Amino acid sequence: MAKGYFLFNFIHKFLSFIENICFPITCCSCGAFVDSEGLCPECWKKIKWIDNPKCKICGTPFELDIEAVCAECLRKRPHFDEAVSVMEYDDFSKGMILRFKHGDTTYISRQLATWIYRAAENVIKNADIIIPVPIHFFKRLKRKYNQSELLALELKKLSGISYEPRILRKNKHTPQQEGLSRIMRLKNVNGSFGVNSQYSDLLRGRTVVLVDDVLTTGATVNECSKILKKHGAIKVTVLTVARVNYGTSRHFEKLMFPV
Repeated sequence: MAKGYFLFNFIHKFLSFIENICFPITCCSCGAFVDSEGLCPECWKKIKWIDNPKCKICGTPFELDIEAVCAECLRKRPHFDEAVSVMEYDDFSKGMILRFKHGDTTYISRQLATWIYRAAENVIKNADIIIPVPIHFFKRLKRKYNQSELLALELKKLSGISYEPRILRKNKHTPQQEGLSRIMRLKNVNGSFGVNSQYSDLLRGRTVVLVDDVLTTGATVNECSKILKKHGAIKVTVLTVARVNYGTSRHFEKLMFPV
């Protein structure tokens, strides 16, 4: 028995050693070699992690420690009920997100999803369905994958919640949202999403987690949430890796009102 255990343990360590040589673990951001999945120490210090205080609806970070809803959500409440993001989308995190989105570094989806899961574990555990934001067929052909699907699939593995990538569809091939103004983003996504009729029954009375990579103005996830609720979803929570911070000191007084 002891010899068998020793042999098994030796083989396991040897195979792990070979795997680390052939497929070394690298930092999700800079690509430096690391001991375990995630970020190297230098990159970890540069990430602006999001925590409270923040808008209770859209998740915009605040500077003052007060429970509040931002002025934008008070002015026009979004169709989603809550949004949770892991980090701020800035010049540093942008590089990591774009590598994941356009650079075929799909292997980091597991780590990104792990961060999302840790930030929103209670939300995910109380949900019925995990749904990724879809991309158009032509965009999928060009990119070869949908980064939101990869994140949603990893969240399904972590949580055991039902994963339904076929419910939402992208009806129109729209221009890239990157670089567009808020008004143009809203026009760009208006009417561009739909629900596949053969799966619409799965939404009735359900609590939905909607997954995307970045929340900028919220135009895309808001349009998706509107469609999901139109077809019977009772609650939609948006989960993203990163989000743009509109609650900086320059805009704070304008964007935040206590409730």
